[in-house]
Amino acid sequence: MGIRYKKFEPTEYVIKVKRGEVVQKGLGLSFFYNTLTTSMIVVPATAFDAPFAFDGIMTSDFQDVSVQGDISYTISDYERASRMVDFSYKNTKKENQTVLAEAKQKMAKRMINLAKVYATKFMSTRDVRTAMISGDALAEALRENLKQDMTMREFGLELISVSILGILAKPDTQKALEAATREEILRQQDDAIYKRRNAAIEQERIVTENELNTEISIAEKEKEKKEKEMETKRLVLEKQAELDARKLRDDIRLEEENRKLVELQTENAKKRSDAKAYDSAVLLKTFAGIDTEVVKALAASGMDSKALIAKAFVEIGDKADKIGVLNVSPDLLEALAEK
Repeated sequence: MGIRYKKFEPTEYVIKVKRGEVVQKGLGLSFFYNTLTTSMIVVPATAFDAPFAFDGIMTSDFQDVSVQGDISYTISDYERASRMVDFSYKNTKKENQTVLAEAKQKMAKRMINLAKVYATKFMSTRDVRTAMISGDALAEALRENLKQDMTMREFGLELISVSILGILAKPDTQKALEAATREEILRQQDDAIYKRRNAAIEQERIVTENELNTEISIAEKEKEKKEKEMETKRLVLEKQAELDARKLRDDIRLEEENRKLVELQTENAKKRSDAKAYDSAVLLKTFAGIDTEVVKALAASGMDSKALIAKAFVEIGDKADKIGVLNVSPDLLEALAEK
C-alpha cells in the first residue's frame, strides 16, 4: 500500500482513474500512483488469434460438415473495449494474467459465435460437395460479414484476417464422396481413352479421305487431260476435214474448168475440122472440072517430099489393078514417116 511507481510497455494502453474520473490515458505510460485512491485499466494493443472448429454445420443437401479456421483481430477503440470487457490492472502479475485471459476469452467467444452464424448461413446454400471446396469463398464471406457486424464495433474490435484451415464431411459421407469421385475419375479416364481412340480414328479417316481426295483429283486431272487431248484431236480432224473438203472443192472446180476447157477445145477442133472440110470441099468443087493430070502437075510443082510421096501412093492406088504385089518394109515406112 502507498505510493508506487509503474512503467507500462508501449503495447499497453493505460487508462488511469482517480476517484472515478479518468486523469490520464495513453500508450506505454509511466507514473507514480497511490494504491489507495488510484485504479488502472490496461488494454493490450497487440493482435489476438481466435481459433475455431465448428461441428454439425448443415449443407443444403442435409449433410453435416465441420469447419476449422482462425480469426485474427485487434482492439481499435480501447475505451469502448474497456467498458465492455474487464481489463482492470491488478497488483500481482498472476492476477493480471488471469484478467487478461478472461478478457481475451470473452472477446474471442463473441467473435467465434458471430463467425459460426455466418458460416452456417453460408453452408446452407451449398451442397456438401461444393461446400468442401469453398474454403476461400467462406473466408471471404466471413471477412465481409464480420467487418460490417455491429457487435464488433460495440466491443471496439477490428478484424485483421480470417483463415479457413479445412472443411470436412463425416467419415461415411467423405468415403461416399471419395467413391463417387473415384468413379467419376475412372469415367473421365475412360472418356479420355475413348476420345483419344476416336481422335486417332478421326485422324486416320482424315488421312484416308485426303488420300482418296488426292486420287480423285489426280483421276479428274487425267480425265481433263484426256478430254483435252481428244478435243485437240477432234479440232485437228475437223480442221483437216475442212482442208480436205476445201481441196476437194478446189479439185472439183479445177476438173470442171478442165472439162469446160476440153469441151471448148473439142468444139474448137470440130470447128477447125469443119473449116478444113469446108475448104477442101470448096477446093474440090473448084477443081472438079479440071483434068487430073493438070491438077497433079500443079500439085507437084509446089509440093514438098511428103506431098510427093503422098502423090506417089495416090498414083499407085490408081493403078492397083495393074500391080500384083506391093511390099513396103517397116524401115521404109519409118523413113517416110520421119521425112
